[in-house]
Amino acid sequence: MINSSTPLLASYGGGHANIIAALATRLTEWGMSPITVGFTTAYQAFLRQGLSARNVSTIIKGREEAYENAAELAHQFLPQQGHPDITAAETRDYFAIGLHDLILEHGQEHALSLVECKGRSAFEPIATMESFLEELKPSCIVTTTSPRFELALLRAGKRLGIPTLAVADIFLQRERGWVLSGDYADHLCVLNEALRDELLQQGLKGHTEVHATGNPAFDPLLTLHENVERRKELREQLGVSDKVLVLWPSASVQQAEFTDRPFVGSEDVAAVLEPLCDERPEYAYMLRPHPNAPHDLPVGARHGILDPGLSPMEAILVSDVVCFEVSTMGLQAHLAGLPTICVGFPDIAVFPKYSNTLVATDLNEMASLLRERNLAELQCSVGGRMKLGNATDTVAKLIIDISRHSKSIREES
Repeated sequence: MINSSTPLLASYGGGHANIIAALATRLTEWGMSPITVGFTTAYQAFLRQGLSARNVSTIIKGREEAYENAAELAHQFLPQQGHPDITAAETRDYFAIGLHDLILEHGQEHALSLVECKGRSAFEPIATMESFLEELKPSCIVTTTSPRFELALLRAGKRLGIPTLAVADIFLQRERGWVLSGDYADHLCVLNEALRDELLQQGLKGHTEVHATGNPAFDPLLTLHENVERRKELREQLGVSDKVLVLWPSASVQQAEFTDRPFVGSEDVAAVLEPLCDERPEYAYMLRPHPNAPHDLPVGARHGILDPGLSPMEAILVSDVVCFEVSTMGLQAHLAGLPTICVGFPDIAVFPKYSNTLVATDLNEMASLLRERNLAELQCSVGGRMKLGNATDTVAKLIIDISRHSKSIREES
């Protein structure tokens, strides 16, 4: 029996988890009973946001015996040092599920060689997800646009005739292969009309219905500037009350996927911004390490501070200008109305082509832009920013419509 009020929402961690959390919260407020599943770090992220959530281990609850062989074989591939938000049992079950389905599809020897070669990227456990969905009988399936377990859920849902919806975070640069494969979600929510039209031109039409809704995780940016007292409090704590604060969010890797050029290090950024701050005493800067690539404040950084662990929204709130290479925080800052400077990689960051954010070829040009313009002049670059809407409500309404349509079709059949 399908209950039209029980959509299944699932994702990996990071910013994608914020999309699912926003939707699950709104659906619950509207009387729905969403089933929320968090893969890897998303499970704890959901719990911290007050959601009732399931972790990856619940996917095979009651059927663990069928995965014991895969779990033993997968032991050799388990990471030596786990993430604090992921238990050893969750890691074991994640690898067991992924390897189990690879063995079903390719046989044990080939499956092991695939994991040896590709690691977790080899996982797409459609068979396990089909069994999971047959037990749950959700009204529809909602994920973000990640591969592996999220993609397996979407494809399993399509095979079972359950409506599927994927919600994109930004511009789908890495995801185009599976999004355009012809074996993707029934519905796809994207950031804006320009991206929707681009995907349709590339052949998505006919396979997936595309909706320009915005990103639910970005909705709070619309009113971020109203938190005047919180901004004042945080800036006092950081010791930058009287400064024009430049935020530099570091990349998560040393080199971009689509280029041979390395990203700059925190030492390089400090080496350029220190002379600027000497020359323009009203400036200070804050280096924000990516959670996956922590670093310390460089030696000799007299005018810089290290982000003490602020949330992305708080880091943007305390800042006056955001300079970045490819970080999503550049887009978030732009949407929040801050001046932004994309350094070195506008084609990979993508969003500069949809806006009039400033672009610098390298750190020296970035420093020149900061040196030559005061804050008011930098703020003029915000005029063409992309508009924010209420993406959470828009996508949540779509989920409800899909769920109800699913129930009526199943009752007729």
